[in-house]
Amino acid sequence: MAVLKELERQRIPVDCIAGTSMGALVGGLYAAGMPADDIEKALREMDWVQMFNDRVARPERSFRRKRDDDLALIAGKPGIGNEGIKIAPGVLSGERVLLLLERLTQPVAARAHFDDLPIPFRAVATDLNSGQAVVMDQGNLALAMRASMSIPGVFRPVTRDDRLLVDGGLVNQLPVDVVRAMGAERVIAVDVSSPLLKLDEGASPFEIVDQISGFMTVGSANTQIATLGPDDILIKPALGTEVGTGDFEKLELALKLGDASAEAARPRLAALAVDRARYDGLQAARPMPDPLPPVIDFVRLDNRSRYADEVLLSKIDIAPGLPLDTDRLQRNLQRIYGLDTLDLVTYDLIEEDGETGVLVTVVPHSYGPNYLETGLSLYSDFSGDFFFNLRAGVLRAPLNPLGGEVRGLLQIGNEPGLLVDYYQPLGVQGRYFFGALASIETPRFSAFDESTGERIASYRAPNWGGEVTFGREYGNHGAIAMTLRRREGKAELELGEPQFDDLSYDQGEVELALTYDRIDSVYIPRKGTYGVLGGLVSRTALGADADFEQTNFDLLHAQAIGKHSGFVGLRYHDSGGDTVPIQSKFRLGGLTRFAGYRPNERLADNYAMGYAGYTYELGRVWSRPAVLGGTLEYGRTWLAHEDMDDGEDELHGSLYFSFDSWIGPMQFGYGVREGGDGVFLLEIGRPR
Repeated sequence: MAVLKELERQRIPVDCIAGTSMGALVGGLYAAGMPADDIEKALREMDWVQMFNDRVARPERSFRRKRDDDLALIAGKPGIGNEGIKIAPGVLSGERVLLLLERLTQPVAARAHFDDLPIPFRAVATDLNSGQAVVMDQGNLALAMRASMSIPGVFRPVTRDDRLLVDGGLVNQLPVDVVRAMGAERVIAVDVSSPLLKLDEGASPFEIVDQISGFMTVGSANTQIATLGPDDILIKPALGTEVGTGDFEKLELALKLGDASAEAARPRLAALAVDRARYDGLQAARPMPDPLPPVIDFVRLDNRSRYADEVLLSKIDIAPGLPLDTDRLQRNLQRIYGLDTLDLVTYDLIEEDGETGVLVTVVPHSYGPNYLETGLSLYSDFSGDFFFNLRAGVLRAPLNPLGGEVRGLLQIGNEPGLLVDYYQPLGVQGRYFFGALASIETPRFSAFDESTGERIASYRAPNWGGEVTFGREYGNHGAIAMTLRRREGKAELELGEPQFDDLSYDQGEVELALTYDRIDSVYIPRKGTYGVLGGLVSRTALGADADFEQTNFDLLHAQAIGKHSGFVGLRYHDSGGDTVPIQSKFRLGGLTRFAGYRPNERLADNYAMGYAGYTYELGRVWSRPAVLGGTLEYGRTWLAHEDMDDGEDELHGSLYFSFDSWIGPMQFGYGVREGGDGVFLLEIGRPR
């Protein structure tokens, strides 16, 4: 970057550029007509941590994928098939990086050959199957840059022209020979390869692998440096061991070291300068980027996935005859990528018969469509309650061209269970859907003395049944759904004195729920809104033990300012009709549900509460936040056939630490209630 700025400062014309890895990114942007200062500004403004997080932000995921949170599943889903477990060929698919490059290179995206750019350009990658260098001179410029920087093990390889491409630095870190072939007579070579490490017998396996990779990178650079002549200039920033290949977060240090190297090379570069008139003339003669977005005449799909073309096209909102709206198009592509079964969703501008079109390419996971799902839940109140459960199962997605899915999930541990879930969008637009679920569960719960908080009995509650759902989704904002549910179960005493007369029960009910879900996390809410308004009707005619109705309303809104975040919420749950059986009472306890009680410690016919909370972000580990927080909760509970005014007021508060870890969200906290003892809670991946 510093070298390009120095070339502009001294009026040194650039006739052609070739780059590898980060050099391909910077060189490609400069060749596309982006001034060096603008490139540096763009690099400074990038959230590099976010760039290396391909997971679509929760508000932008499909409504179906958001419901995975209800099962507390671990985000990573390797493939599974007859060959066993299939792991992704890289941690990141590079979707965010590619979309950013698409945006930055859009003014020249319709130019099929890289010789037609403001400055002729070549990107170098490595063919993973042959080990040969691949020089890319045409096609999608953003994809060529992305392929060149596919660091093995970090970014997944890019398939291009039937070749599987990874980082070009493995075979040609400093492509002097490439610019020579383009006609360059004098070469300015910038070598940013990291030096080899000095290892000893205590070297870790990762350091050894990195060193072996360095052999190839440094070796290829030295081979090219040996071809430089007396008229060529070699610039090598003193990166040392301070800035490595993947140290994108050290951008400021890298830029500072680059400035120092450019300043040191200034006298040698001065010999290449031309007068202003000639420099301005050469600049004016270049084929400059298109100043306005192109008018789009057609949309075409290169669909390599199992989804029907019509399903994917229904999510792309581009009106032919109008200028391309890049923001809208990228939101459309993120919506498709939010299906969470695809490696890449990208686009290219193409010219055919005098018309400009958008070609959208959809690449599925190479390890799908069967995915291994896992989950872990742990709960302890440090006073006798301890539950530990492991979940594992298989999700097939998509099951059919419309995007149907089927899931089987087995849980072992203190609360064993089995779930089979089927989901089917109806129609190519997927607005309406049908779902069916059957499950066996064995939850455990305890009965406590309301006055002392002491445990007086422990129960296991095996139950089985199923439900069918019909609903309508509203994009990734929410849905309205009607569910018919039928379950049977019983409560089995494990410890203590019996607290209930009838330990068997039947449920037969219809529930209607309207959900709005744009919250960033259901466990650590820092931004967005979540709301559910629903009604439930239980009838003996449907097989239930009792006739009653319930009204359910939950609302949560969170807002973040830097590392600080505040949230407020309301809950109102009311029952009417016959006496509400125990299995249908509202279960209270835990954060934002009267934090001074253990989860499920209190059972209530009716309750209403408001709460407010604050969190401070301690830091992030690969985009996963760790926070300190607290809540203040005020509410009232009342019995069936009573008015809210007859209820009992309760004031609760909490302090807690939360971390969105790789094995599931962790929460460790202390809750207290007015006039009662406090409780410690530890939860990992426990669905609420």
